[in-house]
Amino acid sequence: MLPLRFLRFWFVDFPNKLIIFFVSLNNAFLQLFSLPLLIKTYFKPWKNEYRQGLVGFSIGMGMFIKTWVIVADVILLLLLLLLEFLFIISFISWPVLTVLLYKDPILFFLSVLWILAIFSIFKPKKSWVDYISGKSTQQIIKELLSRQDISFVLQKAEIAKSEVQLIDFSKEELFKNVDNNNPLDFFASYLLLTEEKTKLFFNKKLKTEDLKNITAWAKSVFPQVSQPFRVDFWGEGIGESWVSGWTLETSKYMTDITSYAVNKKPMVLGRDKEYKEVVEALSRNKSCLLVGNPGSGRGSFVNALAYDSFVGNLQGNLRHQRFFELLVDALLAGAVNQGELEKRLESIITEISHSGNIIIYIPNFENILGASTFNTNLSGALIPYLQKGVIRIIANVTPSSYKKFIEPKLTLASVFETAKFEEPDKDVAFQMLLQKSMEIEKNNRVTILYKAVLVASNFANKYLQDCVMPGAGVTLLEDVASAVAMSGKKIIEEQDVINKVESRTKIAVGAPKEKEKELLLHLETELSKYVIGQKDAIFGVSEALRRLRTGLSSKTKPTSFLFLGPTGVGKTATAKALSGIYFGGEDKMIRFDMSEYSTDDSVKRFLGGVVDSKGLTDAVCENPYSLVLLDEFEKSNSKIIDLFLQVLDDGRLTDNTGKIVSFTDTIVIATSNAASEYIREEVNKGTVIDKAFQKELLEFLQKKEIFRPELLNRFDGIIVFKPLGKEEVMQIIKLLLNDLSKKLLEKDITVNFDEKIIAKIAQEGFDEQFGARPLKRFIQDNIEDVLAQKILKEEIERGDKINISVDSTNNLQLVINS
Repeated sequence: MLPLRFLRFWFVDFPNKLIIFFVSLNNAFLQLFSLPLLIKTYFKPWKNEYRQGLVGFSIGMGMFIKTWVIVADVILLLLLLLLEFLFIISFISWPVLTVLLYKDPILFFLSVLWILAIFSIFKPKKSWVDYISGKSTQQIIKELLSRQDISFVLQKAEIAKSEVQLIDFSKEELFKNVDNNNPLDFFASYLLLTEEKTKLFFNKKLKTEDLKNITAWAKSVFPQVSQPFRVDFWGEGIGESWVSGWTLETSKYMTDITSYAVNKKPMVLGRDKEYKEVVEALSRNKSCLLVGNPGSGRGSFVNALAYDSFVGNLQGNLRHQRFFELLVDALLAGAVNQGELEKRLESIITEISHSGNIIIYIPNFENILGASTFNTNLSGALIPYLQKGVIRIIANVTPSSYKKFIEPKLTLASVFETAKFEEPDKDVAFQMLLQKSMEIEKNNRVTILYKAVLVASNFANKYLQDCVMPGAGVTLLEDVASAVAMSGKKIIEEQDVINKVESRTKIAVGAPKEKEKELLLHLETELSKYVIGQKDAIFGVSEALRRLRTGLSSKTKPTSFLFLGPTGVGKTATAKALSGIYFGGEDKMIRFDMSEYSTDDSVKRFLGGVVDSKGLTDAVCENPYSLVLLDEFEKSNSKIIDLFLQVLDDGRLTDNTGKIVSFTDTIVIATSNAASEYIREEVNKGTVIDKAFQKELLEFLQKKEIFRPELLNRFDGIIVFKPLGKEEVMQIIKLLLNDLSKKLLEKDITVNFDEKIIAKIAQEGFDEQFGARPLKRFIQDNIEDVLAQKILKEEIERGDKINISVDSTNNLQLVINS
């Protein structure tokens, strides 16, 4: 069989390959020297110069240069064809010539050696399965581990080669269960097949889906497609610049992004629909608007278009086009008035229209439509040229800017085709991020592990709320890579990404650390130090937080509570205590008195995104990891209550400018005094506040139309605060007096309160209607004021010890011991 294989290879297969190669070489030659283009444009002016008085000279100069180049091209092409023909004839005849050389042993040996070398190099390769069929399991594993793509998989998955070598699996079982002719897929199947036994991926906290992602990632970095035996010419031929116009004025205000795109070799992933729409529009000499939020990949998309045009992947009037980015700041700089700007723009457009091979890219298109600080609108100067198809523009604009600056202007909107860049689904965005991570690795000279990219994908929207995926993930990885590289590390792990997110956002995103675990496990004890007599409320809040941080509750909406009960029973105090203990301080609590937002005109102010007013979205955007307290929620305007149907369900709210703000990392607590009399009456009757009572209370609230069922059902917990009893009042007084003692102790003054003063405060300071709130006022008026005066009069000094009680007439009594 070997002689037949050799004869077929030498006289059929390889000559066909040579013919394909030479045809591609000839095509590359024609493109390099632009022979077809020069013949087609033979009578066109040099550099497309059509200015009056220069046309005749330009045509003559162009014909002169083109004639010499065309003649030289034809002669070189004929010589190339002759050499190719002679090479093919010589190759086919070589075995015959070798036989004739048998009398000269040296020449005969060298000729046979050359034939064998050609045959061994270019003969059809064995399939992977055939190649390894004669090898042992250990030899197969060794062969696999020596491959670059498989080393890449192991590195990204944090698996050592020694761990793979330890896997005990028979070759027979392997071939029986693995049917794959690609080494990388074969290896992935091998790992999956042995996973149940080895738990290799489980121990690395990876899943089957992760292995598939890493394998696909490796395939994109190390393509398995065999390269064709041919020559491909990329880019412009030497004559293409001769038939396009000068761009001297254009270069002042624009930059050529084609060379950048060619160096980066960007790919369009998950944007096939948008790519087709834009290419079809540009082919019809129409301009395009790329409508999407920052991070949706519009800039990379334009770079991919520029690359495809340069290398010749796009045909017709999109082949070998130059992409220029408009530098808006340079265009606006130094211009005295609107007229001067329009004159600049018209001179640029004139050059570009004469050039015939330029597509303009304008990022942040709204900046020349009146959105910039210059307040300049150049749409009037652009529209006539866009209507005629003289120039082609690709412009980026956000949805809100499109709605504000373009949609109302029908003439401007009509000259553009629109491609909407929605945020890609999670899987596509993740694949985009994996691809981009290779560029980040190269730029920062680091290695990014798979789990680091996965964590970046999961938490990117927390890191940059104004940016969507994949852009948010790219920015996060770039920031992490820069920080890691500066620290001297070479490998980016998932903890590096978590640390960066937590450092910037103050949001706890990783697994709870030991300190936080202890806090969560004993949260009831900590809260009980500040909130008296509300065990059910404390338990409910603590349970919800534990579910949140262990990943058992929803990650797409905030944790939310409705606190019901009379005034002064600890609803606000519980929120304050939670903010102080868990979020690190009461400054992490965003508080709104909802009685101030009861009218229709207050809705806009509450929502946020307006000048000179800080609303809910503004506060949450500044502090995404916080507690939102909505006091007296029942007094809110009905439109605001409707807004919270979305917030409590979807975890998002759109402000007045169209900006979407995430509430997923907040705890929302709404307090209400509604039904407080009903609660008080039932408690006085001896009714136990349990699940049955809570159900009756909710039915009461719905019956009285205080809250709608769809709102109540969206809260994670509805907690009833019971009225305070005598024992709870005494504990609260002791808590308040203890706070006062701490303040005085900071001044080196010791104070002691006996039971009589505590009883007096309980009797005179407590109000059943207002709960514990008057207690603090009573202490301020009757104790703190007296102490303040005596300190100012120097009757109380550092080191003094004070006993506070009441005398026989029940008046305040201070005994100062120096």
